[in-house]
Amino acid sequence: MKAYLDAKCNVFTEHMEVPPEFQGEYELLCEDIYSLGDLCGEDYNKFEEQFVSTGLSERYNSLLARCKPKAVKMTREQKLTSMKGYSQIFTPKNIAKEAAGMAVTELQEEAIAMRREKMIEDGVFDDYTRASNSVEAAVSTGKFIFDKFRKRK
Repeated sequence: MKAYLDAKCNVFTEHMEVPPEFQGEYELLCEDIYSLGDLCGEDYNKFEEQFVSTGLSERYNSLLARCKPKAVKMTREQKLTSMKGYSQIFTPKNIAKEAAGMAVTELQEEAIAMRREKMIEDGVFDDYTRASNSVEAAVSTGKFIFDKFRKRK
């Protein structure tokens, strides 16, 4: 269990840069993690349940979000592998496809906004919204009932 607790706390020292203003919070968090580990003995599941229910998990994640990741030196092989992956993802074809998709989405959003403005001007937007919500609720209910009947068979 000690190695497990060490790993939780060492994330901050090995992979993150804890700013000086959060150093005290980090030390207190680690003390609380080790105290909880002592209470749970060798039961990892109990530790994780308590870690979440006592709020330690929230404190841990909050502190983690306020720390900066340490720069990692890559080996030549890692750099080549990374570049190979990027070159496969960022091909001219994929870039053009993404740009076209963004243009279509932008046009769709503009058309929806124009339709919405027209409905508001005509005074039918509230009726449309109510009808749309009713249809959505009916479809959702239908799917729920269909799933219930399908699971019985």
